[in-house]
Amino acid sequence: MRIIVDSNLEGSFHGFDGGRVFKFTTGQIWEQAEYKYHYHYAYRPAAQIIEDQGSFYLQVSGMNDRVKVKKVR
Repeated sequence: MRIIVDSNLEGSFHGFDGGRVFKFTTGQIWEQAEYKYHYHYAYRPAAQIIEDQGSFYLQVSGMNDRVKVKKVR
């Protein structure tokens, strides 16, 4: 397991829902790659992209859950 991105998400974050797109302040864009619903509101939360066994996951500060993602840009 290793951290690929350690930054903040841009704007308002409303949790996980199928197909959501997450923009980091670094300019990277990641899309949710699995269906998972978990509502959590935060403004510009700290977040990480973690690589674990060949898959990438988004972990957002303040949430106990993570979601599988794929890189868009």
